[in-house]
Amino acid sequence: MTVCGRCAKFGSASWDPTATSLPMRQRRPPAPRRPRSDVEAAETLELVEDYGAKIRRARQKMRMTVEDFARKIGEKESVVKKLEKEELNPDRKLVRKIRNALGVDILEVQEPTAAPAASRPTTGRTLGDIWRTNRPKSEDEEERD
Repeated sequence: MTVCGRCAKFGSASWDPTATSLPMRQRRPPAPRRPRSDVEAAETLELVEDYGAKIRRARQKMRMTVEDFARKIGEKESVVKKLEKEELNPDRKLVRKIRNALGVDILEVQEPTAAPAASRPTTGRTLGDIWRTNRPKSEDEEERD
């Protein structure tokens, strides 16, 4: 490659076109968040009914305009307007901002209709199982059978 004198000072005279350059490190996407427990996995958070009106009433009670509230939570005015019209479902981060700014919680915990059934582990027989089957039955247990 031929370059001018001013540009030549940025490079070196020895260049091997067959040499491979080091690959750039690529960042892996973050792993999806797993629930901490079965209870957390079973519970779902849902928006309360009429959350837009609830936000609007709390904002007006604090005598804030849409612009003031948007500035306070660090969002655009259009986001606040869409929230109040219920045209936007907020994510957890935005819900937390609203809760901190207005003191209004717009999420409620919805219990699942069918809880996951507890199942016994299928690891085979345990010492306790063997002990129960090999011990002689008492008089009370024989009457039940």
